[in-house]
Amino acid sequence: MSVTRLARTTLLAALLAGTATIAARASGPDSLPPLDVVLAPHASGGIVDRMGVTLRIGQPAVKAGEALLRMPLTLVSTPTARYDTAAITAQDDKGALILTAVEEEPTPTGVYRQWTVERDTVGDVTVRYAGPPRPVNAETRNGPLFDLRAEAGGVIGAGVYFYALPTRKEPYRIALKWDLSSMPAGSRGIWSLGEGAQETVGPADMLAFSFYAAGPVKSLPADGKGDYGFYWLSQPPFDPEALAVKTEKLYHYMSRFFEDEGAPYRIFMRANPYPAGGGTALAKSFMFGYGSDGNTIAEGPDMLLAHEMAHNWPKLNGEEDHAETSWYTEGTAEYYAAILALRAGIIDHDKFLSVINAHALSYYGNPYRTLSNKAAGEKYWSDARAQKIPYGRGFLYLIQVDTQMRAASGGKRSLDDLVLEVLRRQRAGEKIGNAQWVEMVVRELGPDAKAAFDAMVAGQPLVMPKASFAPCYQAVPTVTQAFELGFDEMRLGVVKNLRPGTAAAKAGVQEDDTILSMTALKLLRADPSLPMVLRVRRNGQEQTITYLPRGEEAPAYRWERVAGTKDAACKL
Repeated sequence: MSVTRLARTTLLAALLAGTATIAARASGPDSLPPLDVVLAPHASGGIVDRMGVTLRIGQPAVKAGEALLRMPLTLVSTPTARYDTAAITAQDDKGALILTAVEEEPTPTGVYRQWTVERDTVGDVTVRYAGPPRPVNAETRNGPLFDLRAEAGGVIGAGVYFYALPTRKEPYRIALKWDLSSMPAGSRGIWSLGEGAQETVGPADMLAFSFYAAGPVKSLPADGKGDYGFYWLSQPPFDPEALAVKTEKLYHYMSRFFEDEGAPYRIFMRANPYPAGGGTALAKSFMFGYGSDGNTIAEGPDMLLAHEMAHNWPKLNGEEDHAETSWYTEGTAEYYAAILALRAGIIDHDKFLSVINAHALSYYGNPYRTLSNKAAGEKYWSDARAQKIPYGRGFLYLIQVDTQMRAASGGKRSLDDLVLEVLRRQRAGEKIGNAQWVEMVVRELGPDAKAAFDAMVAGQPLVMPKASFAPCYQAVPTVTQAFELGFDEMRLGVVKNLRPGTAAAKAGVQEDDTILSMTALKLLRADPSLPMVLRVRRNGQEQTITYLPRGEEAPAYRWERVAGTKDAACKL
């Protein structure tokens, strides 16, 4: 079973990943202050019980009452190590520093804590703390992979879970080392930027929004060298090496297409103790989790990885809120995951057709499809269905633009030209937001392109041109019944947030039912007539509940193969 595509990357993560990546590739002057990091995972009885952190912050010059460190306590529903003041020690050239914890006002994406100093800091400051990995079980809510977990004698997860970092926003000269003396012999330490000791230039947040793995880590290539790496601790119920080889081929194809050949990239994989998968993209890397039955997402791990890799490149970097630009971030990731996987030979035309139809039908059946981008964004962290909106909406809108550009230019220009132009201008230092995008499409297609963009932003119906994906495919009107599980799809060990009036509620599913087994969600999504067979435990008694997990019918579009066309003619 798998959760929706939403779990594979969070909107916030995609935004931060872009910032960290740009900074990581910069080369700052020697005048930048150092930030030296030593990570010391500790294993007891073969299980990692804490991640030790030592930071040496070069002359931070923090004044009395100002914040030295900051970390989230909760980030988009994911709890962190949440250190109290006693868990952190700090010392400068004058001696011990007294820290005071200060809570920030909550934001829609998280709750943060700062640590202020009682006196002015003198010289360099050394900070030490250690936090345990997050305990998880079958009832843990699936979500962004921002936590750190113990697994198979090692530890794996994101830095934002265990780091309290300097508040300075400007870059540091970062030097990261591993102390594996409290780990079993042969243990390895890997960061998103490489294995073992690493040096780079970037803000402190780069450390938080990247991934880490330590212990008996397996990898392809085995020595972890080169511009690509695939890492895991537990042996999954599928062939990780075959997946790694396929993913490497696609990554190199994508990096050439986006004019970024040779850029490093690393993939981390971990097991979930619940029947759900998903993933999160961070700095030049991503991590995905597979469910207790080995599943990731309905389209399979290859498309999960394709989507996450595409997040390395297309994004808007204007001044708008992310909810207003996520149509582009997620839409381009969906579009190029499918298109480039097909061009690279990673998937065939049958798989391509199933992927694009799944994207379209999921969007047209979404109950929030009529919300504006901003209104959908306000519901992102309270309802997973709202989080899906930018994926499908951006994907379908970009297909419209591509089809119109090909028609207007006689096949000489396409969406590729606009997306690559955005990247080139951003690399030259420009800020490209919605306004600049509209200027570009109006230049290509005329003033009607602005009206089409505004309609998309407002949540008006997206009509698919019949000639989209021509000559091999054509869009045809249809009707869809939205998949509706009836409760929180991000927590599949227990029923939470049961929605009144759904088929699940009418069939007798109740809040807090313990889920013992259920029909695989990927099968239910693929077959609108397939019933959900849900076995639950309630008040010590087991029972089986059957219902059709579908909502109301809605008008939609889907693609079908044009009879008689050959694969060689499909120049998508």
